[in-house]
Amino acid sequence: MIRQLTTPYNYTQQENTCIITVGNNWESQSNCIKTLKTTLNAHFDREQNEKCCYCGLLYDRTGRGELEHIAPKGANLYPQFSYTPNNLAKVCQLCNSSSMKHHYDSVRTINQNYDQIDFKIVHPYLDNHNYHYRFSYGLLNVTISVNNDSDKARESIRIFELASEKRTRARAVQRNQERLENLYNIPTAIKERIKSVISRN
Repeated sequence: MIRQLTTPYNYTQQENTCIITVGNNWESQSNCIKTLKTTLNAHFDREQNEKCCYCGLLYDRTGRGELEHIAPKGANLYPQFSYTPNNLAKVCQLCNSSSMKHHYDSVRTINQNYDQIDFKIVHPYLDNHNYHYRFSYGLLNVTISVNNDSDKARESIRIFELASEKRTRARAVQRNQERLENLYNIPTAIKERIKSVISRN
């Protein structure tokens, strides 16, 4: 239900030049950075199927999608990784809210080589989610639990409230909807209509 991401964004030479020009500043109002953020949003929507990298739910079930820095740039924690491809993904508004991750420091041990950082949570790209999480599938609930005594899974489940009844039921609704869409090969236009009706309820 929460799948490992495999396709970080690959910057063009022009985008790399833009990032260097603004001094790696994520808050830059430069036109090239605004364009890059639009491109990043589209990339992650496509690669993640509009699902949050932490909870696996569609953005529209938990609020809008937002660009996420897995090693947070906020509170001046790790601004050096602001544009690192494996540090960027898309997250739902709920998982990124102040009651959940927000400015939470997800790094246990820092390393200047990003791929060598030890994270406290299951990393969307660097960790095999099947190793860390175990799912049990029911019609009304899809429960999540810790697999292989994983501390990362334990922390992710705690921070993002992945085992809450609300999340458990939302995963079941989403799974049932996807199974029906696949079973009946429902066209995209009808899927969008169904989503809009469901989101009103």
